[in-house]
Amino acid sequence: MSGKRYYGYQGGSGHRRGAGAKDGLFGWTVFIFLLLGFVFLCWMGSYYIFANPEKAANYRLLIRMHKIEPPVRFEITGAPRGEFLKPGQLLERFGSMTTSEIRRANSNLLRHFIRNYHQVRELVPYAVGTYRVLGTLPLTDETFCKPGLVVLLQAVEQPEVLLEQPFTAQEKDLPGLKRSLITGQQIKLEKPLDLSAVVHIERLSENKILLTTMPLLYGTYGAAKGEASFSLEPPEGLNLEAGLPIISPDNIAKLSGGKITGDKGLEGKNGEKLSGHLSRIAEEMATPTPEPRIAKAIPVKQSRSVEEATTPIARAIPVNEPAVLPAIPVSTPIGADSSTVVPRAIPVGTPLPTPTPISTPVPNASPKPSAIPLVPLPTNAATMTATNPPVATTPSEIWPVFEPGKMPRGRLVESSDAQDIASRGVGGERHYLKGHFAVTASGNGRAVLRPQGAIAGVPLGPNAKVRVIVDFPAGATPPAEGNVISRESLRPFQITSVKRGDDGQINIYAREITRGQ
Repeated sequence: MSGKRYYGYQGGSGHRRGAGAKDGLFGWTVFIFLLLGFVFLCWMGSYYIFANPEKAANYRLLIRMHKIEPPVRFEITGAPRGEFLKPGQLLERFGSMTTSEIRRANSNLLRHFIRNYHQVRELVPYAVGTYRVLGTLPLTDETFCKPGLVVLLQAVEQPEVLLEQPFTAQEKDLPGLKRSLITGQQIKLEKPLDLSAVVHIERLSENKILLTTMPLLYGTYGAAKGEASFSLEPPEGLNLEAGLPIISPDNIAKLSGGKITGDKGLEGKNGEKLSGHLSRIAEEMATPTPEPRIAKAIPVKQSRSVEEATTPIARAIPVNEPAVLPAIPVSTPIGADSSTVVPRAIPVGTPLPTPTPISTPVPNASPKPSAIPLVPLPTNAATMTATNPPVATTPSEIWPVFEPGKMPRGRLVESSDAQDIASRGVGGERHYLKGHFAVTASGNGRAVLRPQGAIAGVPLGPNAKVRVIVDFPAGATPPAEGNVISRESLRPFQITSVKRGDDGQINIYAREITRGQ
C-alpha cells in the first residue's frame, strides 16, 4: 500500500509539473512566431517602400526620412547610358505596347527617374528630333513639379507623337521662358547635347501617344544664331499625388489648335516672327572660359620735354618681348574708337615694314638732325602721339603661332595624364597635349573635344571624365562638331591650365599654336 501510495503521489505531482511546463513552452513558441512574423512584415514593408518610390505614400515617407534625393542636374559625362530614339522609333517602341506593358513600363521609368538613375542597368530612352510647340501651361503646386512651364510638343516628322516636357526654371527666369516658348516655335532635341528622358507613356485616341520627358541636363536653350533664350534648373520637388501626364486630354485638345503659318519663316499664332530652331547650347559655348587674362602693357606717361616736341619719339620695347604680336581670340571685342588699337596675329616669318628714321629738334643747338631708329610695328597698328593720350583697353589673351614642329621646347603629355597634372598644376613648365579627339561642340573661335578611347566615340578609363576646351586664333576655323582630329608631337595643343570640378570632371584648357591642317 505504501509503495502504491508513494508511486501514485509521485506520479500525480509529476504529472502536474509536466503540464505547466508544456503550457509555458507552447506560449513562448507562439510569441516567438508572432515576433518573427512581425519582423518579416517590417522587412517586407521596408523593402516595398524602398523598392517602389514611385508610389506617392512611399515617396512622401522617404522624403521625410531623407532617404531619397530630389532630382539633380546631370553632366554629359555622368548621365545614364541610353538610346536616342527619333519620333518614328518612339512610335514603334511605345505605340505597340499593351495596357499592362505600358503600366509596367511607366512604373520602371518613373522609378528610375526618382532614384536619379542610380544602379540602372538597362538603357534609358531619350527623345530626339524636331518638335514644334503646340502650347504651354504653368507649373503650380498642383502639378507634378514646379516652378516653370510644361510644353506640349508635336513631332514634325511623326505628328502622331506628342511630348510634354516640363521646363523648370527659377522665378526670375520665367518671363524669358514664356517669351521663348511661343506657339509654333520649333525645338530641336539633339544627340548628345539633349538628354530628354522618357518617364511616362500615355496612349491617346487616333493612334497617338503622349510621352512625358524630363531634360536631365537642365541646360541653356537658344536659337542657332542668337543669344541664349532661357536656362533651366532642376525642379524643387516632385508631387507624385498629382500624377502623370501633366497635361490632361481636355487641355491637349485645346492646345493642339496652334499651327505654323507663313512660307518664308516660322510665325507664332499671333503673327510674331520666331527665331528659328531652339536647341540646347553647350555649357562651354554659353559661358566664357574661366581662364586668366594677360594684361597688355600701358605706355608710360611721356615727359614734358617730349610733350613740347613737335615730332613724337618712339619708346623702346623690352628685349624679352616677343618680336611677333600673337593671336587674339575671335570673341575679343574691338572698340569703335579709332584711338583704341587691338593688334592682330602675324604669322612667324612675315617680313615687317622697314623702320623710318625721324628727326628730333634739340634746343639751343644747331639744326643737325639725329636719326633715331623706330621699333617695327605691325602694319595695322597706329602710332600714339603726345597730344592723344593712350586709351585703356580691355585685357585680352594673346599667344604666339608657330610653324609645325618649331614651337619652344616643352613637356608632351596625353589626356590620360590629366589626373596627375590637375593634382600638381601646370606651374611654370610648358605642356603640350597630343592624342585623338572627337569634337562635341564648336563655335566662336572655340571647340570642345573629348579624348577617344579604344572604342571610337566612347571615352574609357582615365579619359572618361576629361574634356578639352581649345581656343583658336583669329582667322582660324575650329573643326566642325562630329569630326575626329589627331594631334601628334609636330602639331600639339598648348595647355594653359587644368581644373578639376567637384564631380570629378577634369577640364583641360588649351590653345592652337601651330599653322596648317
